[in-house]
Amino acid sequence: MTSLPLTGVRILSLAEQFPGPYATLLLADLGADVILVERPDGGDPSRRFPGLFTAFNRNKRSVALDLKSEQGRAAFLALVDTADAVLEGFRPGVMARLKLDAEVLRTHKPGLVFVSISSFGQNGPLASVAGHDLSIQGVAGMLDVPAGQEAGAAMPVLPLADIASAMFAALGVVSALLARTRSGQGSQIDVSMLDSLLSWMTPFLVPAMNGLPARRLPPEDPGYGLFATADGRQITLSIAGEDHMWSALCGLLGLDEFAALNERQRSARAEDIVPRLRAALAQHPHDWLCERLEAERIAFGPVRKLGEVAQDPQVAARGMVVPLAGPGGTLRYIRQPLMFDGTTGSLTRPTPALGEHTAEVLGELASKQGA
Repeated sequence: MTSLPLTGVRILSLAEQFPGPYATLLLADLGADVILVERPDGGDPSRRFPGLFTAFNRNKRSVALDLKSEQGRAAFLALVDTADAVLEGFRPGVMARLKLDAEVLRTHKPGLVFVSISSFGQNGPLASVAGHDLSIQGVAGMLDVPAGQEAGAAMPVLPLADIASAMFAALGVVSALLARTRSGQGSQIDVSMLDSLLSWMTPFLVPAMNGLPARRLPPEDPGYGLFATADGRQITLSIAGEDHMWSALCGLLGLDEFAALNERQRSARAEDIVPRLRAALAQHPHDWLCERLEAERIAFGPVRKLGEVAQDPQVAARGMVVPLAGPGGTLRYIRQPLMFDGTTGSLTRPTPALGEHTAEVLGELASKQGA
């Protein structure tokens, strides 16, 4: 592949915070020219959190425009003339009040792909309700715990509704661009964070809705979990029904009395087995266990601290951590994971300052209009 898949595609992003920036990060790393259209008075609110903003906004340019002003609106419409897609992440109705909604922009440019990312979608009784990731996980059934156990329930570590909707938004853009090559027409894409999570919940919801037996996730297998080692570190075991792995694990740890149990039998005896398994693992140091579990081809993984992940040999071998020089020095980023014919996306621009590229981008418009 001589160029990245989305080279020549221009995307304007008015989507702030998490889902939109992550979606456009994926697209930018695949070659798209992503232009952040930010409010002059502070820009994307996530700029208050430099770590988050830096992580999501490399490979992009920033233009500061006041879309409530005639001048700002005119500049934005001129940019739309050069764009393939617009992403916005406001509550339903905001773009219409700005007179920049899908109907207006697609009348202005019929081939435009217009993507709206919102908590609950553009219609329905919750469409105008404010909702962040945790609330949406609750509506999707992800936080279903027995009554009275709410205080002890672990809060989700990852903002899954944000991530899921970002992935579907990126998929929606490339799908609409492909469709446009056949029809010549753009699309209006409604991405709901709730809908995205419902899709991810398919293996849980379909059995529940239809009275079908479900495969418990995570598995009830005693060999599936997080375990402490003798030196204060942790490993995971992910035996999920593989009887041969269980037998090998028992042989390694001296738990021969449990070695012949199949998944159903050991799951039924989990209350007896798990304490013994934890005690046996806790007698051995982390590196010793990793070496022997790998030799026995037992499904496992070391548990890395955040600061250790970049040094993991597998992460290094895949080239997932990429340095990029910028005005404040060189920072390390995580590249997007897709490889096309052995080629990954490229990192060419550090995270932009608010409005850093306003003169540059509007200057490009002026030169094209004058040509």
